[in-house]
Amino acid sequence: MDINGIKSDIKKEFQSFKDLMEQTLKSESTLLSAINLYLLKNGGKQLRPLIGLLSAKACGGINDITISCAAVTEMLHTATLLHDDVADNSDHRRGARTIQSKYTPAASILTGDFWLAKALSLLVKEENPRIMGFFTKTVEDLSEGELFQMQKAETLDTSESDYYRIIYSKTASLFVGAVKSAVYSVCKDDQVLKNMENYAEHLGIAFQIRDDIFDYMPELDTGKPAGGDIIERKITLPLIAALNSSEKAEKDSLLALLKNPASDENQLLKEAIELVGKYSGIAIAQSVLMEHCKKAEESLSFLEDSTYKTDLIVLARYVGERLN
Repeated sequence: MDINGIKSDIKKEFQSFKDLMEQTLKSESTLLSAINLYLLKNGGKQLRPLIGLLSAKACGGINDITISCAAVTEMLHTATLLHDDVADNSDHRRGARTIQSKYTPAASILTGDFWLAKALSLLVKEENPRIMGFFTKTVEDLSEGELFQMQKAETLDTSESDYYRIIYSKTASLFVGAVKSAVYSVCKDDQVLKNMENYAEHLGIAFQIRDDIFDYMPELDTGKPAGGDIIERKITLPLIAALNSSEKAEKDSLLALLKNPASDENQLLKEAIELVGKYSGIAIAQSVLMEHCKKAEESLSFLEDSTYKTDLIVLARYVGERLN
Protein backbone atom coordinates (compact mmCIF):
# COMPACT_ATOMS: atom_id res chain seq x y z
CA MET A 1 0.00 0.00 0.00
CA ASP A 2 1.26 3.48 -0.90
CA ILE A 3 0.53 5.37 2.32
CA ASN A 4 2.30 8.45 0.99
CA GLY A 5 -0.06 8.40 -1.96
CA ILE A 6 -3.00 8.41 0.43
CA LYS A 7 -1.48 11.27 2.41
CA SER A 8 -1.10 13.22 -0.83
CA ASP A 9 -4.90 13.21 -1.21
CA ILE A 10 -5.03 15.51 1.82
CA LYS A 11 -1.53 16.94 1.48
CA LYS A 12 -2.35 20.46 2.63
CA GLU A 13 -4.45 19.36 5.61
CA PHE A 14 -1.94 16.71 6.68
CA GLN A 15 0.86 19.28 6.65
CA SER A 16 -1.32 21.63 8.71
CA PHE A 17 -1.73 18.88 11.32
CA LYS A 18 2.04 18.34 11.49
CA ASP A 19 2.71 22.07 11.72
CA LEU A 20 0.19 22.49 14.54
CA MET A 21 1.64 19.61 16.50
CA GLU A 22 5.19 20.92 16.15
CA GLN A 23 4.12 24.43 17.15
CA THR A 24 2.15 23.17 20.16
CA LEU A 25 5.11 21.18 21.47
CA LYS A 26 7.57 24.08 21.51
CA SER A 27 9.37 24.49 24.82
CA GLU A 28 12.02 26.72 26.35
CA SER A 29 13.66 23.63 27.85
CA THR A 30 16.74 22.63 25.85
CA LEU A 31 16.43 18.98 26.90
CA LEU A 32 12.72 18.76 26.14
CA SER A 33 13.21 20.49 22.79
CA ALA A 34 15.89 17.96 21.85
CA ILE A 35 13.67 15.05 22.85
CA ASN A 36 10.69 16.47 20.95
CA LEU A 37 12.80 16.97 17.82
CA TYR A 38 14.00 13.37 18.06
CA LEU A 39 10.44 12.08 18.45
CA LEU A 40 9.09 14.14 15.56
CA LYS A 41 11.96 13.00 13.35
CA ASN A 42 11.41 9.33 14.21
CA GLY A 43 7.61 9.33 14.12
CA GLY A 44 5.77 6.44 12.52
CA LYS A 45 3.19 6.45 9.76
CA GLN A 46 0.87 8.68 11.83
CA LEU A 47 -1.96 6.38 10.81
CA ARG A 48 -4.46 7.48 13.45
CA PRO A 49 -4.51 11.19 12.56
CA LEU A 50 -4.51 10.21 8.89
CA ILE A 51 -7.63 8.09 9.36
CA GLY A 52 -9.28 10.89 11.33
CA LEU A 53 -8.62 13.46 8.63
CA LEU A 54 -9.78 11.13 5.85
CA SER A 55 -12.95 10.31 7.81
CA ALA A 56 -13.80 13.99 8.23
CA LYS A 57 -13.10 14.66 4.56
CA ALA A 58 -15.35 11.77 3.54
CA CYS A 59 -18.13 13.12 5.77
CA GLY A 60 -18.04 16.75 4.73
CA GLY A 61 -14.65 18.42 4.94
CA ILE A 62 -11.82 19.51 7.20
CA ASN A 63 -11.69 22.63 9.35
CA ASP A 64 -9.41 24.03 12.05
CA ILE A 65 -11.03 21.92 14.75
CA THR A 66 -10.44 18.79 12.66
CA ILE A 67 -6.75 19.67 12.42
CA SER A 68 -6.61 20.11 16.20
CA CYS A 69 -8.26 16.70 16.69
CA ALA A 70 -5.64 15.08 14.46
CA ALA A 71 -2.82 16.70 16.46
CA VAL A 72 -4.39 15.64 19.77
CA THR A 73 -4.70 12.08 18.47
CA GLU A 74 -1.03 11.77 17.57
CA MET A 75 0.13 13.50 20.75
CA LEU A 76 -1.93 11.13 22.91
CA HIS A 77 -0.59 8.16 20.97
CA THR A 78 3.01 9.28 21.43
CA ALA A 79 2.45 9.96 25.14
CA THR A 80 1.21 6.39 25.66
CA LEU A 81 4.21 4.97 23.78
CA LEU A 82 6.62 6.98 25.93
CA HIS A 83 5.00 5.56 29.04
CA ASP A 84 4.76 2.03 27.61
CA ASP A 85 8.46 1.97 26.74
CA VAL A 86 9.32 2.51 30.40
CA ALA A 87 6.80 -0.10 31.59
CA ASP A 88 8.15 -2.62 29.06
CA ASN A 89 11.81 -1.55 29.39
CA SER A 90 11.97 -1.22 25.60
CA ASP A 91 15.29 -0.24 24.00
CA HIS A 92 14.04 0.38 20.46
CA ARG A 93 10.85 1.40 18.70
CA ARG A 94 10.41 1.76 14.91
CA GLY A 95 14.09 0.96 14.50
CA ALA A 96 15.25 3.88 16.68
CA ARG A 97 16.32 4.02 20.31
CA THR A 98 13.54 4.82 22.74
CA ILE A 99 13.69 7.95 24.88
CA GLN A 100 14.04 5.87 28.02
CA SER A 101 17.07 4.15 26.45
CA LYS A 102 18.63 7.22 24.80
CA TYR A 103 18.03 9.46 27.83
CA THR A 104 16.45 8.06 31.02
CA PRO A 105 13.17 6.40 32.05
CA ALA A 106 12.25 9.56 33.94
CA ALA A 107 12.77 11.65 30.80
CA SER A 108 10.45 9.33 28.88
CA ILE A 109 7.69 9.50 31.50
CA LEU A 110 7.92 13.27 31.91
CA THR A 111 8.00 13.86 28.15
CA GLY A 112 4.91 11.67 27.85
CA ASP A 113 3.24 13.80 30.50
CA PHE A 114 4.20 16.94 28.57
CA TRP A 115 2.73 15.63 25.31
CA LEU A 116 -0.46 14.61 27.14
CA ALA A 117 -0.75 18.03 28.78
CA LYS A 118 -0.21 19.82 25.47
CA ALA A 119 -2.85 17.63 23.82
CA LEU A 120 -5.33 18.58 26.52
CA SER A 121 -4.44 22.26 26.14
CA LEU A 122 -5.40 22.08 22.47
CA LEU A 123 -8.75 20.56 23.40
CA VAL A 124 -9.42 23.25 26.00
CA LYS A 125 -8.80 25.95 23.39
CA GLU A 126 -11.51 24.49 21.16
CA GLU A 127 -14.11 24.81 23.95
CA ASN A 128 -16.05 21.82 22.63
CA PRO A 129 -17.29 19.57 25.48
CA ARG A 130 -18.38 16.76 23.16
CA ILE A 131 -14.97 16.44 21.52
CA MET A 132 -13.31 16.73 24.93
CA GLY A 133 -15.54 13.87 26.04
CA PHE A 134 -14.42 11.64 23.15
CA PHE A 135 -10.78 12.05 24.08
CA THR A 136 -11.14 11.83 27.86
CA LYS A 137 -12.98 8.51 27.35
CA THR A 138 -10.09 7.38 25.17
CA VAL A 139 -7.49 8.25 27.83
CA GLU A 140 -9.58 6.41 30.42
CA ASP A 141 -9.81 3.34 28.17
CA LEU A 142 -6.08 3.39 27.37
CA SER A 143 -5.13 3.45 31.04
CA GLU A 144 -7.60 0.76 32.11
CA GLY A 145 -6.63 -1.46 29.18
CA GLU A 146 -2.94 -1.41 30.04
CA LEU A 147 -3.63 -2.08 33.72
CA PHE A 148 -6.04 -4.91 32.93
CA GLN A 149 -3.42 -6.47 30.66
CA MET A 150 -0.88 -6.22 33.49
CA GLN A 151 -3.38 -7.93 35.80
CA LYS A 152 -3.88 -10.76 33.33
CA ALA A 153 -0.12 -11.15 32.86
CA GLU A 154 0.00 -11.94 36.57
CA THR A 155 -2.97 -14.29 36.76
CA LEU A 156 -2.30 -15.92 33.35
CA ASP A 157 -5.98 -16.65 32.81
CA THR A 158 -6.72 -14.40 29.85
CA SER A 159 -9.96 -15.54 28.20
CA GLU A 160 -10.99 -14.60 24.68
CA SER A 161 -13.42 -12.01 26.05
CA ASP A 162 -10.62 -10.60 28.27
CA TYR A 163 -8.44 -10.33 25.19
CA TYR A 164 -10.99 -8.33 23.23
CA ARG A 165 -11.56 -6.06 26.20
CA ILE A 166 -7.82 -5.41 26.36
CA ILE A 167 -7.29 -4.70 22.68
CA TYR A 168 -10.35 -2.46 22.43
CA SER A 169 -9.12 -0.39 25.35
CA LYS A 170 -5.41 -0.22 24.54
CA THR A 171 -5.66 0.13 20.74
CA ALA A 172 -9.11 0.47 19.20
CA SER A 173 -10.21 3.20 21.64
CA LEU A 174 -7.71 5.66 20.17
CA PHE A 175 -8.87 4.86 16.63
CA VAL A 176 -12.42 5.57 17.83
CA GLY A 177 -11.40 8.83 19.50
CA ALA A 178 -9.51 9.94 16.39
CA VAL A 179 -12.40 9.27 14.04
CA LYS A 180 -15.34 10.39 16.20
CA SER A 181 -13.73 13.70 17.09
CA ALA A 182 -12.71 14.45 13.51
CA VAL A 183 -16.11 13.53 12.08
CA TYR A 184 -17.97 15.44 14.79
CA SER A 185 -15.98 18.55 13.89
CA VAL A 186 -17.74 18.59 10.49
CA CYS A 187 -20.91 16.53 10.98
CA LYS A 188 -23.21 16.26 14.01
CA ASP A 189 -25.47 13.48 12.65
CA ASP A 190 -25.62 10.68 15.26
CA GLN A 191 -26.02 7.89 12.70
CA VAL A 192 -23.01 9.09 10.73
CA LEU A 193 -21.01 9.20 13.95
CA LYS A 194 -22.11 5.67 14.86
CA ASN A 195 -21.21 4.28 11.44
CA MET A 196 -17.79 5.90 11.52
CA GLU A 197 -17.24 4.72 15.11
CA ASN A 198 -17.93 1.16 13.91
CA TYR A 199 -15.35 1.61 11.17
CA ALA A 200 -12.75 2.85 13.65
CA GLU A 201 -13.47 0.16 16.23
CA HIS A 202 -13.22 -2.76 13.81
CA LEU A 203 -10.13 -1.31 12.17
CA GLY A 204 -8.43 -0.77 15.54
CA ILE A 205 -9.21 -4.31 16.68
CA ALA A 206 -7.88 -5.73 13.41
CA PHE A 207 -4.77 -3.58 13.69
CA GLN A 208 -3.94 -5.03 17.12
CA ILE A 209 -4.70 -8.62 16.12
CA ARG A 210 -2.30 -8.17 13.20
CA ASP A 211 0.47 -7.07 15.57
CA ASP A 212 -0.29 -10.03 17.83
CA ILE A 213 -0.03 -12.42 14.89
CA PHE A 214 3.34 -10.99 13.90
CA ASP A 215 4.65 -11.77 17.38
CA TYR A 216 4.36 -15.46 16.49
CA MET A 217 6.05 -15.10 13.08
CA PRO A 218 9.78 -14.65 13.78
CA GLU A 219 10.54 -15.09 10.08
CA LEU A 220 9.01 -11.68 9.33
CA ASP A 221 10.91 -8.42 9.58
CA THR A 222 8.31 -6.25 11.29
CA GLY A 223 10.58 -3.77 13.02
CA LYS A 224 10.23 -5.35 16.44
CA PRO A 225 11.55 -8.65 17.84
CA ALA A 226 9.16 -11.59 17.75
CA GLY A 227 8.10 -13.29 20.94
CA GLY A 228 7.92 -10.18 23.09
CA ASP A 229 4.32 -10.77 24.12
CA ILE A 230 4.78 -14.27 25.44
CA ILE A 231 8.04 -13.31 27.20
CA GLU A 232 6.05 -10.56 28.96
CA ARG A 233 3.35 -13.12 29.80
CA LYS A 234 0.79 -11.47 27.53
CA ILE A 235 -1.55 -14.13 26.20
CA THR A 236 -2.93 -13.00 22.83
CA LEU A 237 -5.34 -14.42 20.26
CA PRO A 238 -3.00 -16.81 18.38
CA LEU A 239 -2.05 -18.51 21.65
CA ILE A 240 -5.58 -18.38 23.08
CA ALA A 241 -6.85 -20.15 19.95
CA ALA A 242 -4.11 -22.78 20.22
CA LEU A 243 -4.68 -23.37 23.94
CA ASN A 244 -8.41 -23.81 23.33
CA SER A 245 -7.63 -26.70 20.94
CA SER A 246 -4.62 -28.25 22.66
CA GLU A 247 -4.40 -31.39 24.76
CA LYS A 248 -4.49 -30.86 28.53
CA ALA A 249 -0.89 -32.01 28.96
CA GLU A 250 0.33 -29.53 26.33
CA LYS A 251 -1.64 -26.71 27.88
CA ASP A 252 -0.42 -27.53 31.38
CA SER A 253 3.20 -27.69 30.18
CA LEU A 254 3.08 -24.24 28.61
CA LEU A 255 1.23 -22.69 31.55
CA ALA A 256 3.82 -24.15 33.92
CA LEU A 257 6.56 -22.41 31.95
CA LEU A 258 4.59 -19.18 31.98
CA LYS A 259 3.99 -19.31 35.73
CA ASN A 260 7.63 -19.99 36.58
CA PRO A 261 9.56 -16.67 36.58
CA ALA A 262 12.79 -18.64 36.31
CA SER A 263 11.74 -20.36 33.06
CA ASP A 264 14.19 -20.18 30.18
CA GLU A 265 12.81 -17.55 27.79
CA ASN A 266 14.01 -19.38 24.68
CA GLN A 267 12.28 -22.57 25.79
CA LEU A 268 9.08 -20.67 26.56
CA LEU A 269 9.12 -18.98 23.19
CA LYS A 270 9.90 -22.24 21.39
CA GLU A 271 7.02 -24.13 23.00
CA ALA A 272 4.56 -21.29 22.47
CA ILE A 273 5.40 -20.92 18.77
CA GLU A 274 5.23 -24.70 18.29
CA LEU A 275 1.83 -24.89 19.98
CA VAL A 276 0.47 -21.99 17.91
CA GLY A 277 1.76 -23.68 14.76
CA LYS A 278 0.39 -27.12 15.66
CA TYR A 279 -3.13 -25.85 16.34
CA SER A 280 -3.34 -23.18 13.60
CA GLY A 281 -3.42 -20.27 16.02
CA ILE A 282 -2.17 -17.84 13.38
CA ALA A 283 -4.72 -18.96 10.80
CA ILE A 284 -7.57 -18.66 13.30
CA ALA A 285 -6.44 -15.19 14.37
CA GLN A 286 -6.00 -14.15 10.72
CA SER A 287 -9.56 -15.23 10.01
CA VAL A 288 -10.85 -13.08 12.88
CA LEU A 289 -8.70 -10.17 11.69
CA MET A 290 -10.15 -10.39 8.17
CA GLU A 291 -13.68 -10.43 9.56
CA HIS A 292 -13.07 -7.20 11.42
CA CYS A 293 -11.54 -5.61 8.31
CA LYS A 294 -14.63 -6.65 6.35
CA LYS A 295 -16.92 -5.14 9.00
CA ALA A 296 -14.88 -1.94 8.95
CA GLU A 297 -15.31 -1.66 5.20
CA GLU A 298 -19.03 -2.42 5.40
CA SER A 299 -19.45 0.40 7.93
CA LEU A 300 -18.54 2.85 5.16
CA SER A 301 -21.28 1.71 2.77
CA PHE A 302 -23.47 4.71 3.65
CA LEU A 303 -20.87 7.18 2.37
CA GLU A 304 -21.04 8.62 -1.11
CA ASP A 305 -18.17 7.48 -3.32
CA SER A 306 -15.11 9.69 -3.07
CA THR A 307 -11.33 9.52 -3.08
CA TYR A 308 -11.40 9.68 0.73
CA LYS A 309 -13.86 6.80 1.13
CA THR A 310 -11.67 4.76 -1.21
CA ASP A 311 -8.61 5.60 0.89
CA LEU A 312 -10.38 4.45 4.06
CA ILE A 313 -11.30 1.17 2.36
CA VAL A 314 -7.72 0.68 1.12
CA LEU A 315 -6.43 1.19 4.67
CA ALA A 316 -8.85 -1.42 6.04
CA ARG A 317 -7.83 -3.93 3.38
CA TYR A 318 -4.17 -3.16 4.00
CA VAL A 319 -4.48 -4.07 7.67
CA GLY A 320 -6.05 -7.39 6.71
CA GLU A 321 -3.66 -8.34 3.93
CA ARG A 322 -0.31 -7.00 5.13
CA LEU A 323 2.37 -9.66 5.72
CA ASN A 324 5.28 -7.53 6.92
